[in-house]
Order: sequence, then C-alpha cells, then structure tokens
Amino acid sequence: MHRPTRIRVALRAGTVGTPLLAAAVAWFAAGGLRAVSAQEVAAPADAAGAVVPTAADWTRREFWQTPDGQPVSDGWQFAGGEVRLVRPHVGGNILSPPLPEHFELHWSWRIENGVNTGLKYRVRRFPGPIFEDRFLGLEYQIIDSPPLDTSKGSTAAIYDLVEPARDKILHPPGEWNTASVVAIGEKIEHHLNGQLVATADISGPAWETTVALSKFHGSADFGRPRPGDRVMLTDHGGKAVYKDFRFVVHPAPAPSAPARSGPFLANATRNGWADQSSVVLWTRTTRAPEMVGDGPAFVAIDADRAGDLARQTDAEALTRVQLPPGATLDRMAGATPGAPGQVRLWYWPDHQRLRVRHTDWITTSAERDFTAQWRLEGLDSNHLYRTVVEARSPTGEAAAVACGSFRTAPRADEAQPLTFCITTCHDYVRRDDGPRGHRIYPAMAALGPAFVVHAGDVEYYDKPDPWAFTIPLMRFKWGRLFALPSNRDFYAHTTSYFLKDDHDTLANDTWPGRTYGAVTFAEGARLFNEEQFPSRDPRYATIRWGRDLQIWLLEGRDERSPATQPDGPEKTILGARQKAWLLASLAGSDARFKLVVSPTPIVGPDRSAKKDNHANDSFAWEGRELRDAFAAVPGVIVACGDRHWQYASVDDATGLWEFGCGPGSALHDLGWKDGDERPEHRFLRVDAGFLSGELTVADDGGPTLTIRHHAVTGEERSRFTFPRDFSPPSPAAPRGR
Repeated sequence: MHRPTRIRVALRAGTVGTPLLAAAVAWFAAGGLRAVSAQEVAAPADAAGAVVPTAADWTRREFWQTPDGQPVSDGWQFAGGEVRLVRPHVGGNILSPPLPEHFELHWSWRIENGVNTGLKYRVRRFPGPIFEDRFLGLEYQIIDSPPLDTSKGSTAAIYDLVEPARDKILHPPGEWNTASVVAIGEKIEHHLNGQLVATADISGPAWETTVALSKFHGSADFGRPRPGDRVMLTDHGGKAVYKDFRFVVHPAPAPSAPARSGPFLANATRNGWADQSSVVLWTRTTRAPEMVGDGPAFVAIDADRAGDLARQTDAEALTRVQLPPGATLDRMAGATPGAPGQVRLWYWPDHQRLRVRHTDWITTSAERDFTAQWRLEGLDSNHLYRTVVEARSPTGEAAAVACGSFRTAPRADEAQPLTFCITTCHDYVRRDDGPRGHRIYPAMAALGPAFVVHAGDVEYYDKPDPWAFTIPLMRFKWGRLFALPSNRDFYAHTTSYFLKDDHDTLANDTWPGRTYGAVTFAEGARLFNEEQFPSRDPRYATIRWGRDLQIWLLEGRDERSPATQPDGPEKTILGARQKAWLLASLAGSDARFKLVVSPTPIVGPDRSAKKDNHANDSFAWEGRELRDAFAAVPGVIVACGDRHWQYASVDDATGLWEFGCGPGSALHDLGWKDGDERPEHRFLRVDAGFLSGELTVADDGGPTLTIRHHAVTGEERSRFTFPRDFSPPSPAAPRGR
C-alpha cells in the first residue's frame, strides 16, 4: 500500500536562494539606470491617469494622504524641502498618489538611533482573509542596524525578500544617506550611497517561491508592475527625515521572460485527516498550469449504450469510443495531464515563520498519476499552518509553486468556538459556476470553516462525458474537477476530510468484487484511498475538535456486504472492525456533541426502491442496531451525504437526529418530490446547497451547536439549535426554526 512520506517537525530549517548580484551588475552596466532629465522629472500625468511628480511635489503635505484617504496628520512635517516624521506612531504611514509603474526614485534620508522605517513602492491593496485589504508593496528597508548586517530586514534590503550586499556602505544614525530604487518591468534594484546593493528578477518560480516563504505569503503578483501603484513612507517607530526626491518615468520594457516548461501544480494541494498534531498533504505535478480550456468535447453516449460498455474490459477501446476522431485524452476539454517532476513541501505556524521547515524532494511518476503525499507529525494543536509546495523539473530547474494552509484541531480540554461545513454530490459536468467551478465553495469559504467534510460522491465515474470505464478516464475526471479554480483554491486552504461513496469508488451501489468496464472494485478503491486523496489506513477516524465537539468519519464501501445478500446480523455496510470501533469510541467520548458523518443515510427516510443504505430495508438489521446504539449515547447527531435533497429528520423509534446536506449543485437535485414530507421530517428542501455547524460557548461555559442548511450561494434555509430534547419527539414538534 502506498503511504505518504512521514515528516516530523524536527526537520531542519531551510532557506531560499536570492538572486545573484553579478547578474544585476551586468544589467546595470548595460544601461539599467539612466541619467535623470529635467523633462522627465517635470512630466505631466501619463495616459493611465497616474501622477508624475516634480521634485517639489514630494515635500508638499497635499501630495500625501493616509491609507484611508484622510489628510496627513501633524505627526509629519513638510518644511525646508524636507519630509520629517516627528511624532512616531502618531504620524502613521502615508501614501503618494497613483504613479507610473516603471520608474526610478532617488532620495536622501536620515534617521535617529533605534529607528525602524522604510519606503515602499508598487504599493496597492491586497484583499482577502490574509491581508484584509491592506496596502502592501516592495520595501526599501531603512533601519538602525549594524553596518555589517545583511539580513533581509537590514537597511537597503528588499524587505523580507532579498538581503543587501555584504560590502554596502551605510552611514550611521544622524548622518545622511542617499538611496534609489529602480523598478523597470520585472527588474528591481536597490542602491545605497551610490552602490548597487540588492536586486531581484520578480518573474518566474524562484521569485514566487521567495514571496511564498515571506510575510507576503498568499499575495497575488506581489511586486509586479501595475498602473496606479503608489509609494508609501512608513511609520514603524522612530524619527526620520527625507529630502531630494527625484522621480524618473521609464517606458515599459519588452517582455523577456522565457516560456515555462513545467512541471506545474494545476491541482494545487489538498489535505486530510488533520487532528491535534498531524495532517496528510497531497499534490500533483501537471504538464500545464491550468486545464485544457479549448479542447474537443467527448462523444455523446447514452445510458443504455454505457450499460453495455460497462460490461466490456478492453481499456483502450473503452477510451477510444468516447473520443472524437484524431483526439487524444490529454487534449480533451478539461484535461489536466500529469508530468514528471520533483516536489518539496514547506510549512510553518502562521505568524511564526522562524519555525519554517521543509521536506526532502519527492519524485513524481506516471505510476501514481504524478501525485505525492506527506504526513506531517508533531504539529501544534489549534494552529493555522501555512504551506508552500515547490515543483521543479526532473533535472532540477525551478518550475512552479503553490500556496496553501490548514488548521489543526484544538485539544480536548479547550472550549473552542468554531464553524464547519459538510457537502456531497457534485461533479464537473453538473457544476453551476462555469469555468470557476461550484458556487458552494466561495459561499462556504465566506463562513470561515475550521474544517469541511466532503461526505462522498465527490465525482461520478458512472456518468457521461466521459463514462470512466478505465483508470486513465477516472484520473482524467479527478484532475479536471480539482483544476476548477474555486474548487482548487478552497481545498488548498481549508482543513478537509474526504469520504468515499459508490460513484467515486466504481459505480452506483457497488461493493467488493464488482467491476466497471476495465476497472475492478479494488482498483477503484485504491485510486481514492491511496492516490487521489490524502491516504490513511484504516480509512475511518474520530477527531476531537476541542472540549465540546468530536466527529466520526465513516467508511462505507471497503467492507460492505453485497446488496443482494439477505438481510440479517451478518450483513453490513461498515464491517465488523469499524462497527466495533465506532460503538466503543462513541461510548467512551465525553464530548457534548458527537457528530457522526456517514457517506449514506442512517435515519432517512429514503426511497423504497433503494437498497444501499441503513435507511432502507436492504440493510435494516444493521440500521436498527446503529440507531439504537447512537440513541443510547447522549449528544449523538448524524450528518450524511449521498442524497440529492436537503433534510432534517428524527427517527420515530429512538429520537436520533440526522441531517442531509444536499447536493453541491442545483443541476444535481433529484430523487425526492418537493413537498413529500414524511413523519420523520423536520425540514425538507429538494434543492442544492450545503450544511454548516456553528459551535458557540456561552460565558457560563455552556456550549451550543447550531446546524443550518444553506443554498449554494450561502443563504440560510433552516436552523436547528442543540442541546434540545434528544428523546423521541412529539407529533407536534416544531419544524425548522
């Protein structure tokens, strides 16, 4: 069995290489820095509306504003051709008007002892949960540091990204220094007292890795030129004076970045099985940075013909019959073919980058669809971790980088409020947001979930375009689904648990021993369990999420009895080992809320013709056994996937609550008649969406769990709050709110 590479936190810390000064000197000698002309300094606003300031403009108070657009406070003084920060931590950061994106900026500066300040450029707002719409940019660091300090936080560094030269000439506090920044295209230079001391090429994977491993982790196109960017003078503490500003505009240089050859990371990263101290990370190297967007469509095959093909075993023929003449699978619309390469993982607790660790390189290969996994151990509980995956070619050239994050669970003695989400039943063909993917993912991300459970039927092998009768077609579907930007980005940054059901194992209502086209059940299970998702053996688990919530994640396919077997005590969905573990661990838990997440219903109700879950007659014996056992343990609630409608139900015999999260796309709601409410129902909605749970802790320490159904765009559709009476409900029990 394939297992992820196991890593402990005791791994050595690593560093990222910086650009070579020799290359920068050569560029400089070839004309990288031009002499300043009076015409350039006094040039009018350019065509994009950016201001080209004169020397005098920089020392006028009206030229500057605060980041929130207000006039500059009297913490700054503007007199005698100088800009002075006279009241540190009162003056605050100040911003210029929008400026041309290709320029040279020259100035002089003087600081006092203990000062930490700097000049930022190519400054713009960076949205999202990491940066909260703050102004960020490249920074010429100015700080009272020893002359021989060449760290990425020392004077003249490209702050936190590139260290300055060791032979820099730095005048001490109280004396003037001259500085200049050259920012033309994707070339950056920092000069100090007439000497080139730091340079960077801000294109390509090496730069992207440098940014990803810095405090600017997660920013898009950081430092890249963009019309309307600004300059900022910072106030990090201590008095500073600036003068002799000169600004030179340059035309945009001709593009020079060479085409990238890969491998890339079009599927980014996924994680799974996170607990208090460990997690499994997954990635895949790909031939291109995105899926094929303009390839041909698959040949249409109806369900009857697909049923006939599902009984054939010629893998090549089963693929060829679905391709247009002359087409190959890796050129079809949505294709995300893999490519050989090497990958390395970096990770650290958020806001603790000095604790960064990295793994050794792993080589990816076609045998495992170019995937790689790492199991990290010894992590801190209740922490957000940042991750960076580097990819390089088989010969060692830097190729791509992908950022991500995950959160570890709180300890069992921590009263931790949190939100989680549960989803099921969506595939590529029935997505509802076009090239972006599924609308549920931005909606779930807006809730800030600590974790999400995908409760199975992640993708459908036994549905068209293509019908996945072969392992290459199955892999094609996985690569395509998780190259959709919304889907990919959500799972790269959210702690996730992936359950397996029938359609993403092999085919509808499948069990061990069956086949689908050229694929056996064992091969389909291995593809999910060990290759395309973070792996674990056994593939069921319980995770404590703080003092008040514990979750159980069930596996419902690998040990399942045939649906055709007569019902009785030996017929099982869970298998004897998993069932014994489940009942024992539930009984031994002291969590207030015990959430059992099942790929299939345990309460239902379900359609009478169905034969594959505990809510119908085919597995009635084990269903009654589980409902009775769950009801005997205080605080047990069931959530399930599988069903293509949303519901909340209560078993009339035991009082056990179950919530069906509903399908992830409105193109996928089916199987139940809207308005057909049965006695078990407390809520019914035949529509798409997802389920959320919100755990809160009152001042007196009492926890509350609120479970909601949502539409795909996030609007609340139901609300149920626990604790409530877990005993069998009365016929007049209130529905919904």
